[in-house]
Amino acid sequence: MVTLRTYELVAVPDIPPLEIDAPVGATVALVAGPRLGTAVARVLVGLAAPVAGRILVGDRDVTDLPPLRRRIGYVPAGSALLPHLTVGRNISYGQRRRQRVRDVADDWAAVLVDRLELAPTLGLRPHLLSEAQRFRVALARAMACLPEVLVVDLPSAVDGVRLGDLVGRLSPPDSPGVTVLLCSSDDEVLADVADRVEAAGEVRP
Repeated sequence: MVTLRTYELVAVPDIPPLEIDAPVGATVALVAGPRLGTAVARVLVGLAAPVAGRILVGDRDVTDLPPLRRRIGYVPAGSALLPHLTVGRNISYGQRRRQRVRDVADDWAAVLVDRLELAPTLGLRPHLLSEAQRFRVALARAMACLPEVLVVDLPSAVDGVRLGDLVGRLSPPDSPGVTVLLCSSDDEVLADVADRVEAAGEVRP
């Protein structure tokens, strides 16, 4: 069963279409330079419109849906934490706009905090964290609302972070696991991911 699938997806002009098939619970790498990887990630999560093509999550066509209805979590490049909020409030930020899963997500967010070893940091602001801690906070924020797919834009390696070691902590018990799409061209980041989709071309500066 496939969780994330694209049909002839063109994220930006003059770039060949992408065909992505990411099975349930699998981690798939989109091998793409930083600009193209970020452009594709933003299209998949609904922050930008595609030039052409379709995006499916399970059997749902989400191409024209707003981000909140796609059930796709997103870890942007650099983590993009809100600097004026504590770690705890960063993690819970997205839940405030997803009332239908809030009760379940509150309990699940607490589990994520424990699994990602973030409890000692909950009252801190992002600038007091290491880069690895900020990445784990961004993971917890993205997964707190129980998405079906997680898109991780990771152009370069983060010291102390191996995504493969963290993915197993991100799925609730008795679930098939979250489907992860990793956008990167960094050999160190990609080292643990065997299933890859090569993106042709690059976005012009």
